[in-house]
Amino acid sequence: MVKKFSLLFILIMSVVFILGACSDNESVDSENGDEDVVTLSLWNRYSELRGGFAQLIEDFEAEHPGIRIETQDTPEPETQLRTALSEGNLPDMWTNIVDLSELMEVDAVKNLDEIFTEDVKAQFQDGTWYENGTTADGSVYGFPLAAPQSKAMIMYYNKDVFDMLGLTEDDIPASWEEFKALGQTIVDESNGSVYPIVWNNPGWANEQLVSMMGTAITPEVPWQENYKEGVPQVYTEGKIESAKFIKELLDEGLMSPESVEIGLGEAEALFSVGQSAFLWSGDWVGRQLVVESEFENWGVAPLPTKDGNPYYYHAGSEATSIRVSNDTEHWEEVKIFLEYALDHLHETVYVNTGAGLPAKEDVGGEPPFEQYNDILELESQLAIPVPKPAELNPEIVEFNRAYRNKLEVGGIGDAVVGYITGNIDDIDSEIEQIDQDMKDAFMETLDEFPEVSQDDYIYPNWEPFEPFTVDKYDELR
Repeated sequence: MVKKFSLLFILIMSVVFILGACSDNESVDSENGDEDVVTLSLWNRYSELRGGFAQLIEDFEAEHPGIRIETQDTPEPETQLRTALSEGNLPDMWTNIVDLSELMEVDAVKNLDEIFTEDVKAQFQDGTWYENGTTADGSVYGFPLAAPQSKAMIMYYNKDVFDMLGLTEDDIPASWEEFKALGQTIVDESNGSVYPIVWNNPGWANEQLVSMMGTAITPEVPWQENYKEGVPQVYTEGKIESAKFIKELLDEGLMSPESVEIGLGEAEALFSVGQSAFLWSGDWVGRQLVVESEFENWGVAPLPTKDGNPYYYHAGSEATSIRVSNDTEHWEEVKIFLEYALDHLHETVYVNTGAGLPAKEDVGGEPPFEQYNDILELESQLAIPVPKPAELNPEIVEFNRAYRNKLEVGGIGDAVVGYITGNIDDIDSEIEQIDQDMKDAFMETLDEFPEVSQDDYIYPNWEPFEPFTVDKYDELR
C-alpha cells in the first residue's frame, strides 16, 4: 500500500511539474506575441568590436524580443569559416575573412542589394564600395563596418613618461635620426628603466610597418604592387631601409628586447605601464589602451620616417564587413537586424567604443576618450585610396586568386621578423628572392588568363599621395 501511494504521489507531482513548465512556456510565448524566438548566429573575428557588438545586440533585442543573436568570437577565423563552409554549416552572419570571390564561386554569400539601395550606399565613406571587397558585379555582399580610411599605423606616446623626463610634444621625433637621438636621451635620463619603443613580432605587423615607413622613400609602391610598371614589387629601397632601421633600434638598445617575443597585446601592456615611451600600432589601439589597460594619458602622432617625409597606407586594404550566409533560414530576421544596424551600429560599435573610423558618414555618438578625433584625423590623412585594377577589369579578381595561389610566401613579414631576430643575415637577398618569385608567378598567370594583361596594372594617371577616386577610373575607361 505504501509503495502504491508513493508511486501515485510521484505521478501526480510529475504532472504538476509538466503543467507548470507548459504554463511557463506559454507565458514566454505570450510575451513574444505567441511567436517562437528566432536565434541568429554571428561570428566575430575583431576583438576590438566585442564590447560594441554586445551593446548593439542588447539594444536590438530589447526592441525586438522575438529575435536573439548569439555571438561567437573566432580566434582562428579563416580555419573556422572554411570548416563551416566545407561542412555546410555556416553561421547566419560573420565578419569577413575568406575572399569574396571564393564565396561567390560556391554561392555561399547572400546578395544585400535589398538593403543597400543607391540612396543607402550614398551614406557611406568614399571608397567603401569596391569589387571583390564589399561588392561583386556591382551588387552588395558586405555590410560595411570600418571606413576604408583605416588601418594606417600611427605612433602612440606615453605622456606619463614624457612628464617624468621633462619632454613635451615638441620633442616628438619626425625622422629616424631624431628618434634615435631622443631614444638615447630617454634611456640615459631614465637610467635604462624606460625603452624608447616597444614593438611586437607578428609577421603581418612587421610587413605593415616597413611598407608604410617605406612609402616615404619609395612612394610608387604602396604595398605589394607598382602601379607605374604594372608588376608585383616587394623589394624596394623603402622596405629594406625600414627593416634595417628597426633592427638597429633593437641592436642599439633603443627597443625593448621583449619586442621580438611578444604580440600586440603584450606590447600595449608594457607601454601602458610606462616601460616604453612610444608604441607603433593601428587606430584600434586607443580603445585597447583605455578599456583593456585603463590607461588614458597618451597622445598620437605620425610614425617617424627616414627624413621626416610623409608616408601613407593604401585605403580599403580590407573590406571590414558583415557577410550573410546564402543558406540562412532566417533571412527576414537577419534583414531586420541589418536594417537596425544601419541606424545604430556605427555609432554604438565604433564611435561610442572608440574602436575606429566608421564606414558610414555623419555618425553621432560620444567617444570614450578625448584622443579619438586625433586618431581619426591622422587616419584620414594617412590612409589614401590607390588604384584597384579589378574596378576596370573584373576578370582580375580570379586572376589575382590564381596568382596568389602559386606563391609559397605571400609577403615579406616573416622575412623581416627573421632578420630582426638574427635568423636571417641578408635581408636584401631574402626579400629580393620573394620579389622575383612574385614576378615569376604573376607573368606565368598572365599566360593563363588571356582576358587580363599587364596593362591592367598600369595607371599612368595615378600619383602617390593623391587619392585615386572614381573620376580617375573614368578617365581610363
